[in-house]
Amino acid sequence: TDVADARLPDGADVNKALETLRSDSRVETADVTHVFSDPEPADASQTADVSTPPAAPETGRWKPNDPRYAEQWNFRMVNAEEAWEITKGKGAVVAVIDTGVAYKDTTKGKQAKDFADTRFVEGYDFVMGDALPNDDHGHGTHVAGTIAESTDNKEGVAGLAFESTIMPIKVLSASGGGSSANIAEAIRWAADHGANVINMSLGGPYPDRLMDAACSYAHKKGVTIVCAAGNSGREGVGYPAAYKDCIAVSAVGPAKKLSFYSSWGKQVAIAAPGGDKQQDPEHGGILQNTVMQDPNTGAMVDDYYAFQGTSMASPHVAAVAALVVSKGIKDPDDVRAILLKSAQPAGPKNKYGAGILDAAAASKLAANVYGDGVTRFWMVVGLFGGCYLIGRARRKSGNPGGYPFWGTTALAFGLLFPDWLTGYLGLTSQFNLIGHSILIPGALLLMGAGKEEKRMLGWMALGMTLHIGWEFMRGTAPIGFDASTWQLLPWVAGNTVIGLGILFSGLTAARD
Repeated sequence: TDVADARLPDGADVNKALETLRSDSRVETADVTHVFSDPEPADASQTADVSTPPAAPETGRWKPNDPRYAEQWNFRMVNAEEAWEITKGKGAVVAVIDTGVAYKDTTKGKQAKDFADTRFVEGYDFVMGDALPNDDHGHGTHVAGTIAESTDNKEGVAGLAFESTIMPIKVLSASGGGSSANIAEAIRWAADHGANVINMSLGGPYPDRLMDAACSYAHKKGVTIVCAAGNSGREGVGYPAAYKDCIAVSAVGPAKKLSFYSSWGKQVAIAAPGGDKQQDPEHGGILQNTVMQDPNTGAMVDDYYAFQGTSMASPHVAAVAALVVSKGIKDPDDVRAILLKSAQPAGPKNKYGAGILDAAAASKLAANVYGDGVTRFWMVVGLFGGCYLIGRARRKSGNPGGYPFWGTTALAFGLLFPDWLTGYLGLTSQFNLIGHSILIPGALLLMGAGKEEKRMLGWMALGMTLHIGWEFMRGTAPIGFDASTWQLLPWVAGNTVIGLGILFSGLTAARD
C-alpha cells in the first residue's frame, strides 16, 4: 500500500478535503501530517559515561565478556542471564523505526564500534528516500543497542536479544523529528519486508489515522509493535503507543519504581527499565554504544552513553518479544499475552501495566507453549505408530483383534483438540475455554450413551485430563491468560474429576 503526500492550496478547507478523501473507496484513510519526535526528557544525559561501574553479583550463569556489562543493571532487573540459557533471539527480525542506526560504513555515516557482529538486514531511509538509513542523531543506535548490540566480543556492553537481526529504518531527522506520513509508510514497509517485531521509541500527543491504519496493517501481517509511552511525567500515553495494536511501555528506574519522567495511563501494557538518575544519580541511566554529534566540532563521536527515557524502556520489551518469537510464538497477540503473563507484579496497572518485564519468565513460557504442543503432536504420532505395530503383530500371530483404532483416535483427539483450538483462535481467546471444558458436555452425553460410545468418551476424557494437567503444571494453560493459579485451580480440579469419572464409566462399560 502506498502512502501519498498531498499539499492543499492556500485557503483550502482542510476538513472538507479530508472528508472527500475518506469517502473515496480507493483511499484507506486520510489525515493531516503530524510531527513526531524521539521523546527524551529534558535532562537526559548526553555525555559519555566514564564512571566506575558497580560489581555485578555472581549468579553462576553464563555472562558475556563485554567489559562494561556489569553496568547494565537493567539486564539483571529483567533476568537476562536466565533468559539467555533458553534463547538469545536467533531468527527474529526487529525493525528499529527511529533516527536510523550506525549499522555500517557508508557515504552517509559510519558503523558504531560495538555493532561489528550485530546482524542486520537491509533497511530504508524515509527522510532522504534511499536505502542508507545511517544514524545522524544517536537515538536510534542507542535503541538498537539495547536490542542487539554485539555481545560477548570483549567490547563495550551487551544486547538483550543479541542473536536477533536489526532492520534499520530512518524516519526521524538529525533534529529528532519526523512526519506521521513517513512513519506510517515505514511501518508498512517493515511489515512487508519480514519484520517480526517493530520498535518505535518515538511519539506525539495527537492521534493520526494514517499511522493507526499502518499499525493495524502490520499487526494483521503478524508483527508485534512495541512503543514508548512518552516522557510527559504525567497521565496520558502518547501515540502511536496508545493505539490498540501497540504495546505501550512505561519506564522504571533501578529501584523498580516508575521513573519521574514516564507517561502513564490506561493504555500502558507493561513497564521496563528506562533509567532514572533521580533514583541513582551515578549509575541510573541505560548504557549503550551510539554515535553523538560533538557540539563544538560537529563531528560524530562514537562512544558509550547513558540515556534515560521511555525510549530506552521500549527496546527492552521489543528485545524480549524477539526472544519469544525465536521460540516459535509469532502471532502478535500471543507474543503480547506471553509478555504480560510473565511480567513481575509491580503496582497500579495504569502505571506499570501487567508489571515489570521478565525476559527469563517470558522465554520459558514461550518455550513451554510451543514445545509442549510439538511434544503432544509427536506423542500422538508415536501412539498411532505403536498401536499399528501391536495390531500387526497380533494379526501375524493369528489374533484377529487388531488394535483399538477408534479408542486411540479418541485419545488423540483429547490430547490435540485444545492445541488446535488455541492455534486457530490464539492463546488469549475466551473460546479456548470451550476446548478445555469439552469434558462437561462429554459427561452429559454419558446419560444416553451406549457401551461403545462410553468407551470412546472414556479414552477422549483421558486425553483431555492429561492435557489439562500438563498445561496447568507447566503454566501454559491459555484459558484466561490473565488468571492467577488460584483462580484456575478449581476449574482444573473440576474438569479432572469429571474426566476421570468419564474414563471410569467408559472402562466399566468396556468390561460389561
